[in-house]
Formats: sequence, structure tokens, C-alpha cells
Amino acid sequence: MQSAWFLEKSVYCFNDWTLTVLSKEQHVIVYIDFRKAFDVVSHPKLFARLNSYGIGGTVLTWLKHFFSGRMHQTRVENVLSNIVMLYSGVVQGSGIGPLTFLVYINELIDVLERHNVKVKLKCI
Repeated sequence: MQSAWFLEKSVYCFNDWTLTVLSKEQHVIVYIDFRKAFDVVSHPKLFARLNSYGIGGTVLTWLKHFFSGRMHQTRVENVLSNIVMLYSGVVQGSGIGPLTFLVYINELIDVLERHNVKVKLKCI
């Protein structure tokens, strides 16, 4: 399955590069891989972003408690890793995790476009 994903991404990249060469204009192409992005969401930045959208009070306090003090442990067969505290990331198996991730990256396109970067989203 990984090879099919890579092949499809490569075709999209090749198409973008071909169009760039044919246009004879200078372009910068940036690809962002969000597959691991859920793990690196900064909690303080997420809470500030939620607050900027008017989410505060009891709801924001609840979200802070939900994301704070989480621990992680990995099991490989019968062997457990050490327990570690999580200081970033959103809970992927929850309903609120993907939603808070979208809130976290919501302004990314606006910031890029303000700097004259044309955004082309491809979801595969």
C-alpha cells in the first residue's frame, strides 16, 4: 500500500514540475506531509489559537485538562517501553483530536497566500 501511495504522489509531483518548466516562470513547490503532524502540535500554541477563536472559560479549561498530563507507552509483542509524558500532540483516537488539529493549522493557507504563495491542496 505504501508503494501505491508513493507512486501516486510522484505522479502529482511530476505533473507540477512539468507545468512549472513549460510555463518558463520561476516557481517554488513545497510539499507538506501531515502524516505525523498530529504528534507535534504544541499544546500552548493550540490553547492560544483556540482562545483567539473565542473558545475560553470552561470549554478551554476542559480541553487543557484533556490534553495535559497524558502519558504514552509502547508495546512490542510482550515488551513494554518506559512510560513517558506527552507534551505535544493531539489524541488521534478521539473525536476532538482531529478537530483541534484542524483549528491548529487553519491559518496556514492564509499565511502562505499573504506571502504570495499559491496553495494547491492534494489529499490522497
